[in-house]
Amino acid sequence: MMRIAIDITPLLEKQWGGVSWYSFYITKGLVEYAARGQLRVVLFYNQRKRLPDNISILLKEWKNAPNVYVVGFRMPNKILNFSMSFLRFPYLDELIELKIKEVDYWILLNLSFIALTANTKYIAVCHDLSFEILPEFFTMRQRLWHHLINPRRFYQNAHHVIAVSENTKQDLVDLYAIDPERIDVVYPGMDHGLFYQRDDTRAVREKYHLPENFILSVGTIEPRKNYETLLEAFDMLLSRSPILTKEGTKGKFDIMNLVIVGAEGWKYDRIYRFWNRMKHKSQVRFLFNVTREDLPYIYSAARLFVYPSFYEGFGFPPLEAAACGTPVIVSHSSSLPEIMGDAALYIDPFNIADLARAMERLLSDSALCDTLQTQGKEKVRTFTWNKAVHTLTDIINDYNFIAS
Repeated sequence: MMRIAIDITPLLEKQWGGVSWYSFYITKGLVEYAARGQLRVVLFYNQRKRLPDNISILLKEWKNAPNVYVVGFRMPNKILNFSMSFLRFPYLDELIELKIKEVDYWILLNLSFIALTANTKYIAVCHDLSFEILPEFFTMRQRLWHHLINPRRFYQNAHHVIAVSENTKQDLVDLYAIDPERIDVVYPGMDHGLFYQRDDTRAVREKYHLPENFILSVGTIEPRKNYETLLEAFDMLLSRSPILTKEGTKGKFDIMNLVIVGAEGWKYDRIYRFWNRMKHKSQVRFLFNVTREDLPYIYSAARLFVYPSFYEGFGFPPLEAAACGTPVIVSHSSSLPEIMGDAALYIDPFNIADLARAMERLLSDSALCDTLQTQGKEKVRTFTWNKAVHTLTDIINDYNFIAS
């Protein structure tokens, strides 16, 4: 029976983003394969501090599953990262083998400082190369981290690479000269048991004091998500349509608001300063600490969902919004047209007027909204975690890493 090792370090992040959720669902699926006797799984991580309670419970559950092993190291991360990056020591596969039997191959779910012996076979997952394409949207510390980790070497040395979209695959070919035959696209899935249209949104509306009528955007509050363009386009929309700025015959339902849900990221203060200069700033709200369980209700309550991001390797929020029956506007850039297909209205992320017109169009065209809602739900059904895990295991078997 094949034995694979999976780096679950992304699950130790304080705030889970797309990479952490991807790592969770892929690992969960592979653990289920192991429980059915189809392979053996070794889950490894390094964490000197005490694990968060939710992660401890999760790892205990996985550890009790058949054919699953959990191996944790308690080394200072900075020292271990420095040693692996510059000294190429210790070899992680040798550390693992001190505790359990030999591993046949490794799955690295994200970029990481990791040293493996020369003959160790590993599959590397690439989520995006935004740090290469748009370096201006990353801090000096992040740029230094990417320089030290050497992504080009990380992916070139992999026996095989998994890209989360065709767009990301092409970036790997163009920027790192990786043979396209060594790259497979495995689309992430959607949690269809969580993200679906909710009819009764009253409790969540009250919990977060949501306005009756709002446009929604979800994502880390940072320049790469292009919130400044969204804020300026929203101001333009309200200036063009004064009825959206005062109470009409239907009361507060006539007033249009913008709700932005996300954690504060790099240079978030720049976005807040821009917001403070807006003409209609009182009709914009930022929400933090929204639970994942509440998010589908907020998607369902929104009139529109807008995602004007400059670059995405995949982009979960537009699919989540579509799953909840909300018409979607996205940038015509990077992977977003590939992922959304005909289930979204597209805009130029550099064109403020284009975004304002798109929002105005959807607010006034109920037939187009109905079409996008229908096509969105159909599109979302093509993305499942079962399919992603099944495709990944097929790739492992097809390339026969053990025999090669």
